[in-house]
Amino acid sequence: MRYLIAAVAFCLGIAAAATAITALIGAGMLRNGPVWLVAVAAVALVLLPSRALAGSGKGENRRTIVATGMGWLVWSLGILICFSLYFPGERKSALRLGLSVFEPFAQGYIDKAWAEPIHRWLPEISGTRSPPPEATAKSRPKPPPVAKKPALPAVAKLKQPEPVAAVTQDEVVLPTEGRRGSLRIPVTVEGRRRSTDVSMIFDTGATLTTLNRATLRKIGVAIPKDAPKLNVHTAAGPRETQVVLVPKLWVGGFEVEGVSVSVCDACANDGSVGLLGLNVSERFLVTVDGAREELVLSPRSGAENRATDVSPWVVLDAEATRWPDGRTLVLLEADNTSERWIERLTVAIACDETRYAQILDIGPSQIGQVEVSIGAETRCESFQVSIDSALW
Repeated sequence: MRYLIAAVAFCLGIAAAATAITALIGAGMLRNGPVWLVAVAAVALVLLPSRALAGSGKGENRRTIVATGMGWLVWSLGILICFSLYFPGERKSALRLGLSVFEPFAQGYIDKAWAEPIHRWLPEISGTRSPPPEATAKSRPKPPPVAKKPALPAVAKLKQPEPVAAVTQDEVVLPTEGRRGSLRIPVTVEGRRRSTDVSMIFDTGATLTTLNRATLRKIGVAIPKDAPKLNVHTAAGPRETQVVLVPKLWVGGFEVEGVSVSVCDACANDGSVGLLGLNVSERFLVTVDGAREELVLSPRSGAENRATDVSPWVVLDAEATRWPDGRTLVLLEADNTSERWIERLTVAIACDETRYAQILDIGPSQIGQVEVSIGAETRCESFQVSIDSALW
């Protein structure tokens, strides 16, 4: 009976030690360590301390066997249970990778699928560190809701110029001038020093709002030499323009903050100073009444997407590390070159499937970072990153 107990203790110790060594080998390989060096370090880390726990080994053979087995068992279980303190969220992946190393030599007696039940059966202690979040859903985020009445004060209470006619508390009617398809509407442009009332062409074909240099000088918005550049199509043909950030626009008494504007003198014609593009107009539900020469605006409510305004001011960078178990770890960096805080930036990571990650609260001239993990089930040998949505 005593020898049976010794044999059971020794076998349990060997099993626990082998499992701990397998997990440590997998953790080392996840960090691209050489297999032979990782294996030597794992064996030493498991067997040497557990040998010390077993005692000096003096005495009868049966007691030595029991002590050795119990030393391996206690120490190895301690490593496996505390694994997540040092390698958060990696125990199952480390076990799977470690088992895959031995799988080719075991002739079918070892299966890397064992990692799942072993991980599930073993308890674990979690520390304050957390693993990189998985990149979010494969499907595109839901678009912002539309056509709900916002909680805005009455237009009559606004200090800015009032609309010519008010339909409801959250609708305004603006008069239009000019030819059909080239409608001029009144807009107030506000800069650092002053604001000015201008006429702009309501253009649903222009992605970005444009202003001429004279208007920008009047409101005190400078055009720095290192301003972002953009290719636009004008009446005079395609040309390269610079982008500046206008603090505020007022359309029919409604405020739009942080508007990216393309500097375009050629876009100012027919009595207007520029084009009112989609980065402003997409914030409203718009009805054009050609017969009455009126344009009805109703602001959208709910989640906002200011990607068109934010994108010119963000420089994206991404660095990917492919782990041996198939996962891809992506480090995203977003350099905010503007003078405004970016509250939220959603970045699309396009592999064979598109995943999404968010970077929050990027200050002016600061770099925001986030580290995300893309599972092995997604093929991501090459990928592209782009801004999907953003909010000032």
